[in-house]
Amino acid sequence: MQAETSELPQPPTGRQYDCVCIKYGFGQLHKVSRVTWQQHFASASSEDEQLRIYTARLLGDRITSLPPLAGPSSPPGRDYSVPPSIRRAEARWGLAKRAREDRDLNGYVGRRKCARAKQPIDLNQVEDNSGTQMDTNETIGHSISQPVDLDKGDQGIPNPQVERDPVDPINNNQHLSPPTSPPHSPPVGEMDPLPSPPPPNRMDRAPPEVTYQRRARPQINIQDLSRRVVLPKLKETMSFVLALASATLDDPVTKLSISALNRLRNPPHQPPRIDNPGHCHSISTYLATEHSAKDAYEKICRSTIRNFPGAQSIDEILSFHNVENLIASLTGVEKIQHDMCPNSCAAFTGPFADQEQCPLCEASRWNQDVLRGTNGRSKVPAKRFTTIPLGPQLQALYRDPDQARQMRYLHERTQQILAELRQTGSISLVDDIAAGWDYLGAVLDGDIKKDDIVLMVSLDGAQLYESKQSDCWIYIWVILNLSPDKRYKKVHVCPGGFIPGPNKPKNIDSFLFVGLHHIAALQHEGLRIWDASEDRTFSSYLYLLFTTADGPGLVCWDGMVGHSGKNGCRVYCPTPGRRKFHGTHYYPALLRPRDNCAPGSDHPDIDVFQLPLGGSGDYAHNLARLISAPSQRQWDIRKTETGITKPPLILGLDPSCSLGVPLCMTTDLMHLAGNLSDLLISLWRGTMECAQTDSKDSWDWAVFRDEETWTAHGQAVEDAGISIPGSFDRKPRNIADKINTDYKTWEFHLYIFCLAPALLYGVLPECYWSNFCKLVRGIQIMSQHTINKQDLEHAYVLLGSWGREFELIYYQLRQDRLHFIRPCVHQVLHLVTEAMHKGPPICYAQWTMERTIGNLGQEIRQPSKPYENLAEEGVRRCRVNALLACMPELNDGIKGCPMGAVDLGQGYILLRKRDKRPWLPAGEEARVISEFMGENQSLHRFKRWARLSLPNGQIARSLWREKLKPSTQIRISRNVKFIHDGRERFGEVQYFARLAMVAIEDIDESGFEDIALIRLYTLPDDQLLQVSSHALMVSKISGQFVVARVKSIKSVVGMIPYKLKRSSGTVEDCFFLMEKPGLDISQLGISYSVYQEEDDQSADIE
Repeated sequence: MQAETSELPQPPTGRQYDCVCIKYGFGQLHKVSRVTWQQHFASASSEDEQLRIYTARLLGDRITSLPPLAGPSSPPGRDYSVPPSIRRAEARWGLAKRAREDRDLNGYVGRRKCARAKQPIDLNQVEDNSGTQMDTNETIGHSISQPVDLDKGDQGIPNPQVERDPVDPINNNQHLSPPTSPPHSPPVGEMDPLPSPPPPNRMDRAPPEVTYQRRARPQINIQDLSRRVVLPKLKETMSFVLALASATLDDPVTKLSISALNRLRNPPHQPPRIDNPGHCHSISTYLATEHSAKDAYEKICRSTIRNFPGAQSIDEILSFHNVENLIASLTGVEKIQHDMCPNSCAAFTGPFADQEQCPLCEASRWNQDVLRGTNGRSKVPAKRFTTIPLGPQLQALYRDPDQARQMRYLHERTQQILAELRQTGSISLVDDIAAGWDYLGAVLDGDIKKDDIVLMVSLDGAQLYESKQSDCWIYIWVILNLSPDKRYKKVHVCPGGFIPGPNKPKNIDSFLFVGLHHIAALQHEGLRIWDASEDRTFSSYLYLLFTTADGPGLVCWDGMVGHSGKNGCRVYCPTPGRRKFHGTHYYPALLRPRDNCAPGSDHPDIDVFQLPLGGSGDYAHNLARLISAPSQRQWDIRKTETGITKPPLILGLDPSCSLGVPLCMTTDLMHLAGNLSDLLISLWRGTMECAQTDSKDSWDWAVFRDEETWTAHGQAVEDAGISIPGSFDRKPRNIADKINTDYKTWEFHLYIFCLAPALLYGVLPECYWSNFCKLVRGIQIMSQHTINKQDLEHAYVLLGSWGREFELIYYQLRQDRLHFIRPCVHQVLHLVTEAMHKGPPICYAQWTMERTIGNLGQEIRQPSKPYENLAEEGVRRCRVNALLACMPELNDGIKGCPMGAVDLGQGYILLRKRDKRPWLPAGEEARVISEFMGENQSLHRFKRWARLSLPNGQIARSLWREKLKPSTQIRISRNVKFIHDGRERFGEVQYFARLAMVAIEDIDESGFEDIALIRLYTLPDDQLLQVSSHALMVSKISGQFVVARVKSIKSVVGMIPYKLKRSSGTVEDCFFLMEKPGLDISQLGISYSVYQEEDDQSADIE
């Protein structure tokens, strides 16, 4: 028997192995890592079992052809009798096939998958057309050996590198399945080990089949890459990557205290308690003075001690320093500080940890004044940066029962989507990242389990002061397990690290390494968590789903060339750019210039509706090619060809706990809006660079070259401001006056995608205006939090048509206008397909980072040390958030309804002002209210109400009170969208009321009918609606009043006064509709006071 074993050839190394040991797997097929497989092989009870385990490693799913072993794992009634010669032949055939796959770099593409129970496969029935037996992993229908269960552990889920049939993004997408990617590279060498398999009892259940498609994740062997690397800079980067791959919590870079390490591995099994009244008062005061100076806290405490000398524990009120230490001990949140170059070039971490000079600028690591003053005996770092470990903050989220239940949102939403898929075969709404196929594929492939925590990281640079250079880089963690209405709030956003300026870091990997090392270590060990809602302790594995940043920041995560490269696509699709003669900047034009074309840029036209998906499958091959560049010259050439500059740092994370580059890269709706605005305004104003062979006089779209037209347009934007509700946040200012003075991204967003379609009608030539409207309508759809299939299809057609027309009417296939096609034009074309893979773009836009930078920057109170102060505010934010998570009773913010309000249920709340004395309507108002009440009801006096709080957080106001103020002092918020007679209508709220309804013949109960009296706008002008692709809705105010139940009101909208010029020359007084972008998640960000009321104080209201 031993001789037979020695005859078997060695298989190629791989990421996972098939094992059928009795001791750990009860004789059933399961996946294990290489090291675990070797342990199981060594612990086999007999040579027969060793042979069976070894052959299973070679044959994989074809283990069913092996002879059974005596033991309880052999199912009765199955015939496994196959001669040893056949087994050896099959093993050799399998090895030869794997060798062929390794040699063919382009021969295997992803496959369509089905999640279902694994059944024994008869090899005689799996044959190709030539009669040769096929590897069972080549079948299109794939089986998952476990039910769709999110418990941790490998569940026999097949390798994601499987073949799939091409699917058209729209026409063939009946179930919102994502379109497939082009052919990709096969795995490069050995892969990292997988977790050990689950107990066998999970293999007994077979759920209904779920057909799914997932873009193939590149399989990259970092050990192989490290052996290929030649250039010193790439070797440095690979050193960081390898350090992440072997990270543990005991590594020196961790710098956590012994108590913090013990807490990560053995979390407290009870919520924190504060029994001392003095300590409780100290913490409450500390939280109440969050936005005040330290001196304010100290004065309050001294006043309390002086005025209440005999109070219990009055002597134990803590100083500011001590209360911060108490909060740190309660939460376990510590800060980590590492030395850095005083010029911000690099951090002394990883391979630089022991150096005493900056590896880039050679500046000393130490403070020279202290070093000279002590004759070299005392070495004090010249500069340090701060990292805040995420683990303790995640543990705190489970220490309160309610908070722990909130952390189950993602798992519960995932189960709802999977149940819908099993029942209907489709996903009806894309409303979160859980509806994206990148996430769902990771769940169905077993990478994400029930107790795992899914993360998104966001990086951005900020300038702290406008008047001087003060750049600072910040990254934050967003916890995707929480529901969208919670995860983006300040209390749940976790600052991760701060990189001081004023200079931009030259080796940002050395700074990000510390925070990612902590994540990698927790991925390897598992984060131990005590769940207060279930009183259980479990290990959670952190899954990094998305990395987000603006264009310049994204290269820090993905190691790409950026937007100006030949392969500069943000989501790494294989579409090459085009350059001008003698130029080095590439532009993502799909259509080839017809006059002249630079060599290498003369590839054929690309159909916008056949645009390759992001996340090119060639990434692994391209990265290996770049890494092995033998010289700087070759590196430059390969960088241009591949679009890659270096291996990304996140390559060192556990492949089963990260989506990985390039799939983790996302679109960014926030910066996209700003970039599109800059592009379009530059074209319309004629400020775009004009080549010598071109003439601005031929730019018939440059309507704002005329200064009077531009000035009038800016005034129209400003005049619209009073009609934009306050819940829309910052209203756009006069763009003609303010465009060069810090015009905010949100102002651009409201201007371009809300106001411009109306204000440019009749100003911009029709072909350019109609093209622009397609972009507006497509972005409006993609800005929603909830997008249905029909809207996705509509947006796909609109944005694709816009992209092609944009090239034809602006760029006009002229080489000297290639620079008109900026990267933002290309990114628009990926919005729909990326949303199908990742969920709505607004879920991973940079708005959260923008707000975090803003509210942290507001806390800076030491101008002499802005970076240190900003980092301390970040640490304080993390500790306070963790404390409030595990002790929510300390959060004494506004809860419930304000005084005098009436909660109507389902998120609707009537808010005062209100009539003091009942009031009886007359005329048309009385008629429509009586008609609404019915013949058997009498209209009695009632009190009018001024405001209504809606479930989306907006406040609908009424003409009754708004008309009392000067127009310059209000932002009109009385126009609403509501459902009337089964369709959406728009109207002006006159007032709200509660009508007393009397029971009729014991059929109904007496009670109130909560209504709004609304003056209707006419239906939108149908012709304008069609020619504008539904981007411009123009109506008139009618004289018709209707009564609507308050719960039929969906949102507050803006109705902007508008002079509509007809083709006949007549001018009509109208209004155009303005809805807030992404309204259904308006609560995710902008702080908007629900209770603020600036109404006058009259004697007849209360």
